[in-house]
Amino acid sequence: MRELRGAARVLDNADIDAQLLPLMRRLTLAEVMNDRWLIAIGGTQSAGKTTLVRTLYGLSNDNPWLPPNEGQGETLPVLVEESSAHEAPQGYAKVLRPATEGSRHFDMDEIELEAHDFVKACRGGMPEVLLPVLRVPRCYFQNDGQALLLLPGYEKRTSTNGPWQDLMRQALVGAAGCVIVTDATRLASQVQQEVVKDMLANELRTIRPLVVIAKTESFGNDEARLEELRQTAVAGFALKGEDAARQVFCAATAPECLPRWLPAFTAALRDMSVSGTASRQVQLAKLEQTLSEDLTGVLKEMRTHATLFFRQTGGDDGGQETLKNCLDEFDEGCTSLRVQHQQMVKNLFGEHYSKAWKDMQGRLIRDHEGILNKIANTFDSVTETQGKLENDVLDAWGEAGPVLKQYMDGLGKLTAKAAGPELPQSALLPSSSPLQRLGYLDDKNNAVPAKFTNEKVHSNLRALMQSRAGEVSSGATNRDLEKTAKLLPVMVLEYTRIASALPQLVQVSGTTLEKLPQVDLGKSVENVNKQFSDFSDSSRGILKGIAAVMAVDVIADGHLDIISELLAAAGIGGGQAAGGAAMTVAGSVAAVIAIGFVAHCAVQEVKRYDGQVSALANNMLQNTRDYHVVHFGARYDELMATMRSHLKQGLRQRYGLDQRLMEQDRLAKALADVRILQRDLLSQLSDSGQTLVLFEKVAT
Repeated sequence: MRELRGAARVLDNADIDAQLLPLMRRLTLAEVMNDRWLIAIGGTQSAGKTTLVRTLYGLSNDNPWLPPNEGQGETLPVLVEESSAHEAPQGYAKVLRPATEGSRHFDMDEIELEAHDFVKACRGGMPEVLLPVLRVPRCYFQNDGQALLLLPGYEKRTSTNGPWQDLMRQALVGAAGCVIVTDATRLASQVQQEVVKDMLANELRTIRPLVVIAKTESFGNDEARLEELRQTAVAGFALKGEDAARQVFCAATAPECLPRWLPAFTAALRDMSVSGTASRQVQLAKLEQTLSEDLTGVLKEMRTHATLFFRQTGGDDGGQETLKNCLDEFDEGCTSLRVQHQQMVKNLFGEHYSKAWKDMQGRLIRDHEGILNKIANTFDSVTETQGKLENDVLDAWGEAGPVLKQYMDGLGKLTAKAAGPELPQSALLPSSSPLQRLGYLDDKNNAVPAKFTNEKVHSNLRALMQSRAGEVSSGATNRDLEKTAKLLPVMVLEYTRIASALPQLVQVSGTTLEKLPQVDLGKSVENVNKQFSDFSDSSRGILKGIAAVMAVDVIADGHLDIISELLAAAGIGGGQAAGGAAMTVAGSVAAVIAIGFVAHCAVQEVKRYDGQVSALANNMLQNTRDYHVVHFGARYDELMATMRSHLKQGLRQRYGLDQRLMEQDRLAKALADVRILQRDLLSQLSDSGQTLVLFEKVAT
């Protein structure tokens, strides 16, 4: 309920608080009463309830706590707890307060109050207060769980007084015992008699209360008149039993009158027993009514308010539709590209396996087969023999060519024209620079145009990934954005291709193809800087393309500044990371090309050695091939899932959907949580034998 109240603040509707807070007070009171043995002090307005409590604890006329009042006084129950740690009365309150300043999350806490604030809280002047608590020196009860509960005045329920009358009635039926305060005038009043009948028919029907007749100073010590007054109360409150009159006390505040009633009354307080099963059933019925009827009504009204609010203020000017369209375009491009990527990987490693097997056959003849090898290996253990075979398999796999170079070339065929440049003949020359091998420079070192380096594409990517509602638009139309969203999967593969040529860009070693240890990162930065520094104009476009895909905001034009930002985003160098999103994209690319461990793990899959060396070697190579196919397929899916997540987040920011969706989601979640917990409580009440309210009344 606290979370629901915080979530509902976005609706900016005072009526919601007016409905939620009374319910929260009732549920708080139910919890407090369940943990304590409480005696309720009830009665009609101005009967003398507060005066009785003041008299019990010796509060003088000038004491500011619980000042006497005529007319409507407390509108909240006041928990009066005795405490050995207190030498004088002190007021507190159980309150709802923001978890942090300005937060819309609320905690329930107990705070200490000054006397004037305490009185204000008791009279309903502090909405955040769920229950006022007055701690007084220990006097009558020996256990901390025993206490008095001073109630608001009992009245006929109306729409105006309903919230606090419901709370007062709940306290009456939930208390272990009850003291009803009245006076001689009220006992003789027809109107007051109607109120008494209402109490007897409802809240007091299972309770045998103590009755205190206040304001009897004028009777002095005239026992006959006092006994007559007691009998009137016995009849008025329908008290039963031979000792019924002993349940009635004629109270007066004059010092000379205290001995005739106060000792007997306090003894009766101590002797009052815990309420029985019938009273417990009434308590459960009251709680069930609160949960199934009152809470259900509030939840329905809140859902109505929320629907209207988000319909009126949640018009996103097509933002939601554009988000969906862009994601659909991305998914379409991703699915189509996945088929091509999968086929490319299968073909690539099928050819690689064929070359490796031809090489392996020569190694088998040279190192493992034939009478001379058998004689030479006579004294080798099985492990040593298998180790030699594994080394030969790895060497044969490596002899077929560098896997990452082949994968990079395969990616180039997929991304050519759609994102990257067409591969020139210069890419085949071993002496070519990385930018030439990538195709961004021709054999004369002139820049080759590509969408990956196109400023308009960069602008669209920044709009998709970085812009926020309220910022100046980049000028790209929605159609352009959707086209760029469809292009994004191949742009990500182009970034992967670039990282394959320069693995240090994503913290992968260029020699071992494993993730770089921290000590090598500085060297990695130098290598990346050198590769890009020779051709500043051409490299700047590539770096900006990477920055756009990674959602890194690059302001500087200098290519070294861009490299610094990118490396910081990838977790390299001394710069601050540009954000979790960028690091995750770079990390996903690194996972694709960090394949140094793959071949070794694949070879290790085969542990048996049965003497058929040729078949075993073939199995090892097939295993290695399949391992690579699975690796690149799985990494493609991870990379695209990561990119899609960042695209979605970027679009939410662009159209200002984040805050609105977050608030809407939080409110919907809070409503759902309350509804589920409501059902759980009602189910437990039903299991306990309380079936006065049927499940059909619960909101679905």
